[in-house]
Amino acid sequence: MSSLMIDRTERPAGTPAGAPDVAPAHRPWRSAFLASLSIWAATTVLHLAVSALAWLPRKGGPAPDLWMIALSWNGWDAGHYVRIAESGYHLGPGFPAFFPLYPLLINVIDAVLPGGPLVSALVVANAAAFGALAVLYRLADHEFGPRVAQRAAWYLAAFPMGFFLFIGYNESLFLLLAVGALYAGRRGHWWLAGMLGALSSATRLFGLLLMAPLAVEYLRQVGWRPRRIRPDVLGLALVPLGVVSYSIYCMVELGSPLAFSIAQNEWGRRYTIPGEAWLIAIGQMDERGLMEPATLAAILDAGTTLIAVVLLILCVVGPFKFRRDQMYLVVQGGLTLLMLMSTEVGGRAMQSAARYAMEAVAIFFVLGRMGANQVVDRSVLVIGVGLHAVFLVVFMAGSFLVA
Repeated sequence: MSSLMIDRTERPAGTPAGAPDVAPAHRPWRSAFLASLSIWAATTVLHLAVSALAWLPRKGGPAPDLWMIALSWNGWDAGHYVRIAESGYHLGPGFPAFFPLYPLLINVIDAVLPGGPLVSALVVANAAAFGALAVLYRLADHEFGPRVAQRAAWYLAAFPMGFFLFIGYNESLFLLLAVGALYAGRRGHWWLAGMLGALSSATRLFGLLLMAPLAVEYLRQVGWRPRRIRPDVLGLALVPLGVVSYSIYCMVELGSPLAFSIAQNEWGRRYTIPGEAWLIAIGQMDERGLMEPATLAAILDAGTTLIAVVLLILCVVGPFKFRRDQMYLVVQGGLTLLMLMSTEVGGRAMQSAARYAMEAVAIFFVLGRMGANQVVDRSVLVIGVGLHAVFLVVFMAGSFLVA
């Protein structure tokens, strides 16, 4: 049998999604939290070590302490979130583009923790990262078994842009809420799924995309032609409430219910026809030299998205394809990647797509299945961690390559 076949702890096709795949003593949430703790601790040590060593070439400068390292993680959007937490949205016309839940949590934590809003931002991000790893593990365990779950969680943390989960960005918060909504819906807890979806859409506009995979899974559970309407279908209607609430705030405080959309113009964001932004990014590779930052950025964004698309295709064809009842994961990943391939920011097609791609969680599940082969497993971890460390240093240097 090929070493690339599914490992023995995966659920075979036809096994109910909720059926246990190990002995009855298996406590899934305990396993998820322990795995998340070990991954979070290892990743934090990596980030501190890489960040400290990144200062070595800076001759004549002071030796870094933890505070200086934390400040070096406060680049680009992280600084915007901290400023919003401190002063609100009346800082400039571009700031309403940043959705409110993350800066609101920073403000809340800042009221009870010393150190200022930067420390609070790191606390919120890391707490959410821990939770996101645990929920991702639990969803993967529920679908494919604990070994795939273990690998999927490690692959997420080792993702080349995975450091964004642990610094002052809202990546980990959004991932926690989005995966939490998917897991709640999968278990049939539709009111909880809707509430988590609403919080995700208060974190980022793309939270609205959750309505599609949740609707697909809901119809699968109740039947594509339900004989009666169940009250819990209204849970799906909760998902847009995060955006609606923010829109009401914008109307009252900023004078327009679409202030968050208008603010995108300040950053040069526009949406193209599906896939056009990816083609633009490919074209931008020829405009300058290979080692020019703009060229490298286009290669990074377009290349990462292409790899994610290939992995998503492997979710529906080949030896690692998902069961039909798991297609909600493919829908979520497909919509995420389609939006990335249709977004241009400031003249740079698909800017930040390399980090947004990790929100297509199905790619980590299919990698987790492929990782049953030891060569694949070691390759994903070694390459992922190596690029992860390099891009963290690049980010700390202030390069827009990984902004």
